[in-house]
Amino acid sequence: MKPFKARVTFAGPQSYESDRLAPRPPLTLARAFALLRAFAFVAIACAAAVLGYDLVGPTPAASSVTPTEDAHPAWIEVTRAAGAFAVAMPGLDPAQSAYLVRRHRDGGGRKDLMTFGAPDDKGAYVRIELYRPGTEGEAIADPLDAVAALAADTKINAELSETPSTLRTKFGDLSVIDMNVAGANTPRSCIAVAGAWDDPRLGMVAWWCNDGPEMVAHGQLACLLDRLTLMSAGGDERLASYFAKAELKRNFCNAAGSILAATPKRPDDWIFQKAAPQLRGRIAGR
Repeated sequence: MKPFKARVTFAGPQSYESDRLAPRPPLTLARAFALLRAFAFVAIACAAAVLGYDLVGPTPAASSVTPTEDAHPAWIEVTRAAGAFAVAMPGLDPAQSAYLVRRHRDGGGRKDLMTFGAPDDKGAYVRIELYRPGTEGEAIADPLDAVAALAADTKINAELSETPSTLRTKFGDLSVIDMNVAGANTPRSCIAVAGAWDDPRLGMVAWWCNDGPEMVAHGQLACLLDRLTLMSAGGDERLASYFAKAELKRNFCNAAGSILAATPKRPDDWIFQKAAPQLRGRIAGR
């Protein structure tokens, strides 16, 4: 007798009416309005939540403004500061002058800047910087580098070149730097000088620019520096002593000068001759 084998027959998937999905009812206007109202309610709820967090939430520690180097400059302008130096000279209009004092943020050094005129204005353009260093560093010793630093700080378009000439002033002989500044209408011809001293600690840069391309007379800048005076040493006895000694060397623009100037002695003047004075003029007989 043969063993009984069960027969399995796979007829494939069968379809039943009950398994079919029922079709969606058509979207009516009322149903669409209800859905739109629900979405609007959810959006309003989210916006209210964000606004409430901004009002009551903690303030972030980081600033929204990214700090830059200009936001914290090394040199700070001092407002209402009294000028420590003064200079007056015919041809320079005090109404066109400016005096600026700067302090170093960390080192405490001080810069006094005097300016007459402007690069694009008519007339002479003059600038003097006197730098008393603090702990931030020293005055620039090289004259060309010192003039270039002030020109860069002034933001002028200038061409500089060294010369073998020196300018004789009450502060000693200073190297002359040729300087050409691009003005609004025509180039300006200028000369500049710079000096640095250890006792007292002092740096000075000065330039004189003509109204046009004509050469600057060296005597103009020498006369300007001879007229530079100290108004307040700020308790610096070495600085006061230095300027007092410099006043004795002042030529006052090659003229017999004021009370503050050391008048040059002339050997042909009868006042300074010890014997056989030669009287000036004529003496009428009686």
